[in-house]
Amino acid sequence: MKQAPSSLVFALALGLFSPFASAQTPTPPTAPATDDAAMAARKAAFLALPEATRKAVQEALVWLGLYVGVNDGEFGKRTHDAILGFQGSIKAPADGALPPPVLNALLAAAQRAREAVGFQVVSDPKTGAKIGAPLKLLNAHGGARLDFASNADADLGALYARLSAATPTHKIAYKAIKPDTFFVVSGQEGAVKFYTRFDKNPAATPPIRGFTFAYPAAQTTILDRVAIAIANSFEPFPGAAATPPAPSAAAPPAAPSPVATALIVAPGKALTALKADDCPNPTVAGKPARIERTDTATGLAMLDGSFASNGTAPRLGSPAQDLVILGFSGPRLAASSASFASDEARPIVTAALDKSAGGAPAFDRTGALVGLVAPIAREPRRVGGVALASPHPLIAPDALRAFLGASEASSDQGASLSAGDIAAREKTALVAVFCEQ
Repeated sequence: MKQAPSSLVFALALGLFSPFASAQTPTPPTAPATDDAAMAARKAAFLALPEATRKAVQEALVWLGLYVGVNDGEFGKRTHDAILGFQGSIKAPADGALPPPVLNALLAAAQRAREAVGFQVVSDPKTGAKIGAPLKLLNAHGGARLDFASNADADLGALYARLSAATPTHKIAYKAIKPDTFFVVSGQEGAVKFYTRFDKNPAATPPIRGFTFAYPAAQTTILDRVAIAIANSFEPFPGAAATPPAPSAAAPPAAPSPVATALIVAPGKALTALKADDCPNPTVAGKPARIERTDTATGLAMLDGSFASNGTAPRLGSPAQDLVILGFSGPRLAASSASFASDEARPIVTAALDKSAGGAPAFDRTGALVGLVAPIAREPRRVGGVALASPHPLIAPDALRAFLGASEASSDQGASLSAGDIAAREKTALVAVFCEQ
């Protein structure tokens, strides 16, 4: 049986049990304290991104040949180094951050790489297993082959023993098994590299499903990264974890999505950007909130409700080029890097935001509040499920000061903070706003 990619490359891609295959390699304990602090700040900023964005970043780095690992959304040395590698390739500052221009460039480059090989998810008509396939390469001229396989015999160990046996012409570079769960075998047969994986689910029919990817060893430079993407995309038992509802049971209602983000500015008071006509009956944390007052010119609204008592008046500042926006993406609070443009009278921020980030506060890197995202009319355009950065009107600081009755901008510059630092400091002052129909 032919198979695909090279040894430890695939152990890493699948998180197998090898000295090199932990989910992420930790920072060496002997690193200087300043390096530890920088790594911690970069990790906090990365983990503040929506999970879908984090996984899409890792997948994109795989496609560019910079990351060898599983798309788990976690942050470790391999993800960190891969981000720095991409920044270096586009001559961006090597700071580990992913502001909108860098994130968009990364996703666009990966999309071009996918399109170049015709990467699409396909299903096995026999078993229903799914996998990403480089359709443009799967022909006689390209020399690559991707085959589904299944086994009605539930003995995974016996299949592993047979496929991992080395011969003079069938060289095994890596093999590993998690008993009664899955195994992988990779190596080379003649001029062809191979990678094989089989997974087991005793409740499925057939109970063992897998695939083999094979390609000429001469194309290692390009196809190793494609092979990792294939391995990361494999779904041997789609939907197997879901429990089918009883025939008479009604489908559970979909969880509601927030319509806006609000910042607690005083006990029982939260500031947001929301049109009263669009949401006459707002709720926060399942409790009703009252729209106390609004500014129709800007969309600002003050909500009155049972909010956390630790909300305090924010320190106001003036917009800067590099901002951080804290807004809800579904049920989760996300920190998004943003680029400021225009002047203070008509400010615009470019950021990857969900519709529910309307009313989200924008902070400068000292943690001062410099604006609120105006109400967002529609969901963003997405690539691979990830929101793309686009321009959004920012309610100007002058409008905030007038609405809040606050003083002029603070002159206290303070220390520079990472997106993760700002998110950690402000997360308890942010709430998701829902509309009760």
